[in-house]
Amino acid sequence: MKVKMRKIPQSPVLGTIRASSWEKNTKNWSFDQYCLKHIRANNILKKYGVAMDGATKVREFLRGIHNSSLQSVKTSILLNKDLKTDLNKAIIEFKDTVTTLDLVVFDKANSNEERKIGATYTHRGNTRGNYRGAHKGRGTHRHVPYNKPYESNRRGGYQGRSDTRHYNNRGRGGRNQSYPKREDDGLLLDQSILDQMNPKQRKAYYEGRNKLRTDDNNNSEIPRQIGAANVETNDEASRLTSASAAFGRHSNPTVASTTRQLGNDKRSQGRVTSTNRRIAATMTSRAATPIFEHKDYDKIGRAELDSRADTTCAGATFIPLEFTGQECDVGGFHDTMTPIRNVPVATCATAYDHIGLQETVILVFHETLYFGYAMEHSLLNPNQIRANGLIVDMCPRQYDQSSLHAIVHTKEDISMPLVMHGCISYLPTRLPTESELKSCRYIDMTNEQIWEPYSDSFQDYERQFSKITAETIENIKSNRQIGATLTSERRSDVDATTVSQRLGISHHLSAATLKCTTQKASRHITEPFTRRVKTRQSALRYPRLNDYLYSDTMFSDVVSKPRQNACAQLFVTSKRYATVYPMRTKGQAGEKLNQFITSTGVPLGLITDGAKEETLGQWDEVRKKFLLTQRITEPHSPWQNKAESEIGAIKSHHRRLMDRKRVPEELWDYGLEYTADLRRFIARPELDYRTPYEVLTGDTSDISDYLNFEFYQWVKVYDPVAFPGTREYLGRWLGPAHNVGQALCYYVLKENGQVIARTTVRELTDVELKDENEIQARAAFDNIINTNIGSFTDDAIHTIANDEPEEPILSPEFPEVVQDAIPEEPPDISHGPDPLLQAEIILARGDHAAVAKVKHRKRNSDGNLVGRKHRIPTLDSRIYVCEFPDGEEIDVSYNTLAEHLFSQCDSEGNQYQIFQENINHRKNKNAVDKSDQMVRNGNRNHKKKTVAGWDLEVEWKDGSTSWLSLKDLKNSNSVDVAEYAKANRIDSEPAFDWWVYDVLRRKDRLIKMARSHRLKTGYKFGLRVPETVEEALEIDRENGNTLWQDAIAKEMQNVYIAFDVRSETQAPPGYRLIPHRIIFEIKMDFTRKARLVAGGHKTDPPAQLTYSSVVSRESVRIGFLIAAMYDLEPLAADIGNAYLNAPTKEKYYIVTGPEFGALEQGKIAIIVRALYGLKSSGAMWRAHFAATLRDLGFTSSLADPDVWMRASTLPGEDKQDYYEYILVYVDDLLVISHRGQELLDLLTDKYQYRFKDIGPPKRYLGAIVGRYDKNGTKTWYLSAKDYLSKKAIPVVEEHYGTLNKIKADTPLPPNYHPEDDKSPFLKDDEISLYQSFIGTLRWAVELGRIDLTFGVSLMSRFSGAPRDDHMQKLLWMFTYIKRHLESKFSSPSWCLTHLHVIGHTINS
Repeated sequence: MKVKMRKIPQSPVLGTIRASSWEKNTKNWSFDQYCLKHIRANNILKKYGVAMDGATKVREFLRGIHNSSLQSVKTSILLNKDLKTDLNKAIIEFKDTVTTLDLVVFDKANSNEERKIGATYTHRGNTRGNYRGAHKGRGTHRHVPYNKPYESNRRGGYQGRSDTRHYNNRGRGGRNQSYPKREDDGLLLDQSILDQMNPKQRKAYYEGRNKLRTDDNNNSEIPRQIGAANVETNDEASRLTSASAAFGRHSNPTVASTTRQLGNDKRSQGRVTSTNRRIAATMTSRAATPIFEHKDYDKIGRAELDSRADTTCAGATFIPLEFTGQECDVGGFHDTMTPIRNVPVATCATAYDHIGLQETVILVFHETLYFGYAMEHSLLNPNQIRANGLIVDMCPRQYDQSSLHAIVHTKEDISMPLVMHGCISYLPTRLPTESELKSCRYIDMTNEQIWEPYSDSFQDYERQFSKITAETIENIKSNRQIGATLTSERRSDVDATTVSQRLGISHHLSAATLKCTTQKASRHITEPFTRRVKTRQSALRYPRLNDYLYSDTMFSDVVSKPRQNACAQLFVTSKRYATVYPMRTKGQAGEKLNQFITSTGVPLGLITDGAKEETLGQWDEVRKKFLLTQRITEPHSPWQNKAESEIGAIKSHHRRLMDRKRVPEELWDYGLEYTADLRRFIARPELDYRTPYEVLTGDTSDISDYLNFEFYQWVKVYDPVAFPGTREYLGRWLGPAHNVGQALCYYVLKENGQVIARTTVRELTDVELKDENEIQARAAFDNIINTNIGSFTDDAIHTIANDEPEEPILSPEFPEVVQDAIPEEPPDISHGPDPLLQAEIILARGDHAAVAKVKHRKRNSDGNLVGRKHRIPTLDSRIYVCEFPDGEEIDVSYNTLAEHLFSQCDSEGNQYQIFQENINHRKNKNAVDKSDQMVRNGNRNHKKKTVAGWDLEVEWKDGSTSWLSLKDLKNSNSVDVAEYAKANRIDSEPAFDWWVYDVLRRKDRLIKMARSHRLKTGYKFGLRVPETVEEALEIDRENGNTLWQDAIAKEMQNVYIAFDVRSETQAPPGYRLIPHRIIFEIKMDFTRKARLVAGGHKTDPPAQLTYSSVVSRESVRIGFLIAAMYDLEPLAADIGNAYLNAPTKEKYYIVTGPEFGALEQGKIAIIVRALYGLKSSGAMWRAHFAATLRDLGFTSSLADPDVWMRASTLPGEDKQDYYEYILVYVDDLLVISHRGQELLDLLTDKYQYRFKDIGPPKRYLGAIVGRYDKNGTKTWYLSAKDYLSKKAIPVVEEHYGTLNKIKADTPLPPNYHPEDDKSPFLKDDEISLYQSFIGTLRWAVELGRIDLTFGVSLMSRFSGAPRDDHMQKLLWMFTYIKRHLESKFSSPSWCLTHLHVIGHTINS
């Protein structure tokens, strides 16, 4: 009888989750009820084993919240890695965030609270009967605009049924009452604004308004003072009227007022702080200070320089020229100080009378906080002035006689001396008159660009000149407590109502418009026009790019012809949109920046390195003109600039282009322009196979200009005015001429070396390509070009150096220093040759990864190596310099290198590369020519089926490239190769035409079989592994060490006894010559190893038996059982160079190579020992070691010939007899004896065996071997934990994801019958995966997981035709394994007590 578990239908429960939603709290549905519904539904799914994962739960929960004002909260939860997978945490965080921000009210709506219906609020219950009779009628209470007059229209007095409204009450009968309309005191809000508030916000508004009105009535007789307007005559009052005092402890109570008593004195601290700035399109608020009419033109005010002010503050002597339409809040240095709200941001002007020049100038301050008469004096931010290129020297001359103590404007050639007020430096300024505003010279003191006082750009610029670390700067910034004037985020003063009126659209559309648009150029002019308004919004004339622009300068070793360019400026966005502008000098970088902006668009900002041409001069002028921010990357950190990585990609593409077309180096600028332009229109996988042009601009890319010709292709150009000669002449195509003529206009190189732009261009016909006269004409053309321009050479390297050295190699202050005077680098005597040199490793570089090479250890300024090696890897402090292919260098610690190397390799140190595409091809002299392709076989001709002589250049995912033979690529990536051959018109070549068309016909089926990754040959752990001795020595010379040479010498010292080197030139009779080679290997600790092997594959099979057995797994388990029974400590040992201890019977010799040394190279060496590689070496070694063990009195067991046993007696009083064992696995021994070390010492002393790795056994065939006490009895165990956790489970999760989705407490579900399964059969590739998983589980059983025996046996019955549910049950088994990784196989306690060793009796 089969019992089936009841399954709950999954769809109704999921439907319940997906049908639930919440927008706001109502009477019958609250947010808490919504959360509870989700939790209950997920608990039901979990109960019946169909639970959703955490991420899905959170997504479904957020999906049902339909309140648009909470979208940002939902997004923040999805971006938090801890919250997006935990529903309970997400609910708590969601409610806390919304409650803190006061976005909605989570209190459950009930009958005692207001219920919002449209724009009407209704009270029920509390007002029932309040207006019936004497306020006891049935009534409703509704909001109407509060600024309506108080009216009451009642019928029948206070008695009867009434409908009561705020400020407009109407009942049945009774008397009419009217109240006077309240005068607008500045505290009234429009009803549309009230409608946007929730009840909690509206309540706070009413309470605050009533309190202000009450305070005004109580203090109506006290005159109010604002800011620093109250001027006293004594010294104390003068000190307190400084501009900074307006924000200090003695400022007006409206701003902040706090007094600290220290002894008998009161101290003033005039400092102001605030939060970070924010930008939002919100409703208009009442300004902090009204705009007064200026009349006091004789008043002299102090414009005080205060570095504690984060923004310039304009006081009573400033006049606003225009307002930006933005506002911000200004607060004091302490949180208890009341901030000044809604301070407008404006462009302000003040008059300055220059005594030395006898001239009055108008000082214009952009991006200024305008206070007007609310502040008697003004504050100037020195850094805001410096940001505009002015010199601000605030140090008084009494402290530094070299100080200017002035503000210097170099462009206007004016110096404005500073005056002292106490210890404060200031400029004396006054209010400008109307005539002065029209006639006087204007000087811009600050920049028009939006001033962001806490932008990261200040920190980035400073890093170039400071040795303070980035962490220190961050700590200083985060712990900053004191500032002078710290402003809040700016807010637009244009609200949705105003936009609705001006644009003629609905209020809803106007609010949405404000959210999805910017208002960067809003202008508000309040004063009468006195001069023409300056046009300063250049950035709005061009398209806006929603991306940052990275830039860098590239330098060439060759000056181009005919344009004489020596360098190029590269601009690239994060979306890989790149543009290159060749330049004659690097000083033209600013001009090219302006060209990019006017032709492409205005980016969000600039990111460059600290080069002067990219920060100063014309570059800085263009940046300010278009109001661009700029961030500077850290020195020696090129990965922070995306232009650096794109430079490498463009250079690689350009190199292939120049080499393939054999283009003269002097035309590099045309090739570089063509390459960069072409890459903008190539679809990129990282952009979801869209082009960078489309992603950046939103327009579909058109590649018509690039489809008709190849770079440097032969073309004919039509000349309509040529007479009487031919109207067509020969040329070379150099790419599209975008800025000349109409579309499809191209640059063409003429025979005389000139470059022209023409639209009438065509390809050469097939007849012209084969015509002898045309061939001679093209040859003559090339000869002239070689003379006038330059020639291509095969050994030329078409690379463009990236950047100049940031520092000169020799300091210019010490020109007498010569190379001989430079001290020699001290040797690293403590470490020896470094094994990591020249290792290739994939490192992070910006937002992608790239291959870098370890060049050398880093040294400090004294020439000493940085860091030291340590036996504990985590304490190893060595630093290495790694170089990317384009020349960039970065510093990487030893631990980072090791971690990356191991993570990018398998357990054997092999690396794999992911195939990207084929990019180039070549053939050599071994390639079959078309004329030799056909061979005759009988009466028919057949094609030669060969791919010899052809290589393809492959680009890998990591950006590296390599040449591979066509043979290898045809087997692994046949479809890619076939498509490449057809696209490049080489499919008719003899190496391709016999297989390409068949592959393309079966393309879809072959794609599934293709391998996307390939073993990276010639490398282990990122280090190059040589193939020959010569190559090994060459690598040593490149690395400056002898690691491979030492490994070869060590191997030859061990293996030399296997040869009889003779001086004669002839080998003895009967001996045959065979090849030999050295196999090179790199171990996990990066040490080099060499092993000399004979070419046994070239020998004939020997007459004698060559089979060599090894000890069985069962014997090993029994051996551990015997060791536990007799309380013995087994010893494991490895025999070094084991084969070389045995003589050989095979007759072969070799001719010695360079590994034998210069004196013996080229001689005959007879092989006299069982050399690795010979067919009989294994059998000869086994026979030799068996003879040794027999000589010691050991006998081979009949049950297992590789178990050797000898009778012995245990020490102690009992003198118990037992057998001691030696288990042999080729050259690995397991000794089970009470005197194991004595046996190994005897084998060493008497038979000259060399042992290594002697100690207790730790691993066996991938299993962990250990010992533990069980109920007082010691026993040995085998564990498959490492094999399963490091090899098996990662492979399964790579295909099917994380395995913890189900609770698997048994290897298979209870009462499971796989033969009853009716699910669909697996596909072919899934069948292979199923069989692979069965093999993995079988090996786990072999390693001791006997709890899996039944399940594996049961599921392996269906390996031939598995079904979908069968695969799910295998995943169940792997989940069970993952939950029980600590399971071990050990001998049960009864075996140790009652064991009778039957094998002893059999073999005695």
